[in-house]
Amino acid sequence: MKSTKKTDKNVFGWDGLTTFIFSNILILLTFGLALFILLFKVIQSATQSKTTISCNARAILITGLCLKNNKPIDEYKIRLNRVISILYALKTKPKIIILGGITGDNSISEAQAGADYLINLGINSKQIILEDKSRHTLENLQNARSILFSSSIQKTEQNFIIISSRYHIYRILSFAKGMSMTLHAIAAEKSLSYSPLTIMYIIKEAYFLHWYWSGILWVFITGNKKSKAKVS
Repeated sequence: MKSTKKTDKNVFGWDGLTTFIFSNILILLTFGLALFILLFKVIQSATQSKTTISCNARAILITGLCLKNNKPIDEYKIRLNRVISILYALKTKPKIIILGGITGDNSISEAQAGADYLINLGINSKQIILEDKSRHTLENLQNARSILFSSSIQKTEQNFIIISSRYHIYRILSFAKGMSMTLHAIAAEKSLSYSPLTIMYIIKEAYFLHWYWSGILWVFITGNKKSKAKVS
């Protein structure tokens, strides 16, 4: 299941740079109002997200996170441990789709490291599917969508769970909605931490969301098909 190809560091290219500039212009023109609204939404989602699920799932998606020496860092382990607790509560045996390509100086993907961690905790490797080509959250979901809707996982009723850190959930659900994906989000942590590092992450999430929605607006204004493919 290992991947040997490293991801391209030039993730966004010219289209990404254009929408990045456009996004910052909008922040200035609106005196930051749109950014503050998104910041509120990120915090609201982070505090209200649940750690349990009431429906049985056909698939559980886990967002990857940067590795250290090819091993999951503590925050990533919290996400993976939440998978274990969810599996105990479910009557079904859903597929586990782990998201994330090779990042930094690591030689294996975030998905592979997550799979190794879960297998060591007793999860059957046949239950796990790796999405190990994505470089960021939007690609995570685009590639996951391809897996879900081109396999036997897809059924008439969509019960797909996605697990991530609390600060990350609103961006995930926003991206998923833009791709016509219905996901039930589960928070990895029991509660939201208000540490300086988490606050920085929350601000970054709001900024990335503003960039995303600015990209949607840019596509609408310009009709740029290449940009549209990157955000949908």
